[in-house]
Amino acid sequence: MHLKTLKITGWRNYTGENTIFSPGINLFLGYNGQGKTNLLEAIYFLSCGQSPRTAKIDELINWAGNYFYLKGEVNTDQANTFIEMGGARDGRRITKIDGIPVQRLAELSQVLTAVFFMPEDLYLVKGGPARRRRFLDMEIGQLNASYRHASLEYKKVLRERNALLKSKKQDKLVLEVLTKKLTELAGPIAKMRQDYLDKLSILARLKHRKLSDNRENLSLKYKWSIKPGSSTTEILEMFSQVSKLEQRYMSTMLGPHKDDFTFLVNGADLRTFGSQGQQRTAILSLKLAELDLFKSETGEYPVLLLDDVLSELDEIRKAKLFEYLSGRIQTFISSAEPLSSQTKFKAYRIEAGSISEGV
Repeated sequence: MHLKTLKITGWRNYTGENTIFSPGINLFLGYNGQGKTNLLEAIYFLSCGQSPRTAKIDELINWAGNYFYLKGEVNTDQANTFIEMGGARDGRRITKIDGIPVQRLAELSQVLTAVFFMPEDLYLVKGGPARRRRFLDMEIGQLNASYRHASLEYKKVLRERNALLKSKKQDKLVLEVLTKKLTELAGPIAKMRQDYLDKLSILARLKHRKLSDNRENLSLKYKWSIKPGSSTTEILEMFSQVSKLEQRYMSTMLGPHKDDFTFLVNGADLRTFGSQGQQRTAILSLKLAELDLFKSETGEYPVLLLDDVLSELDEIRKAKLFEYLSGRIQTFISSAEPLSSQTKFKAYRIEAGSISEGV
């Protein structure tokens, strides 16, 4: 698949642009603060209806407007498909595929999938577990509609259960119903996360060994509060054991919302013992592994979005990266400097939310 065209209106610092892309490497050049990252974010948003930078629609809308509108034309082996997405300050949203409204955002992944690498991704290693859980929810959600539905439903039930635990007048029957519903969702979610991380860990190890000249072994370890594959009966028993603790802290103490995963290099926790260079290489390996995992699950590579990644790579690693990408994956790269003349690419100049072709 590849994104052929993008119409962008009222998005961040863009008022109105219409651009045609290359199926190969697309390079966005410009100074900081001109809109390069905003453009990558818009492409990612088309693939899943979520931004990796914010959950607030208001922050995506141009300060001078009341709505944003995106329209992308996606080419696959079968046909060209159009995705339209819009959001307004009053909370209204539209999502259409070939002019037909879609009920679930998960349907977008049947048309376009994307992997996004940005400097903030270092916090996947260095930051708290909430960021890693959000990564899992967004990435697995692109591949698995059942996971996305279960995850959204789980969050809804969790909010209701936590509100009840904080209430001075608790209805024990309602609490029992919510607990059972949570257990029915928790087991499958944990299992799908475990399966995803197992596959991703194998692929990431291979990518990391190439990028590190075979000096390092990367692995991903899932840290769960409920063992993946546990039955509803087993999970209910676990909840009964922590019921007093939940009443004390007025919060749900078990479930996927408490889970995490760690990056290990040569068996050591990368968050504690890794250098920034090792952490960045691990994240890049993770993203490249996602490309192969998406290909194995869907039959096509996703588009790859690289935000300001080249400045942190030496020439050898850049060469290896472009050797891997060339001819197989549509790639969008933001950079302050042009690529080497040996790399084939289509260049765009980004300036104050305006896009023009050429260096």
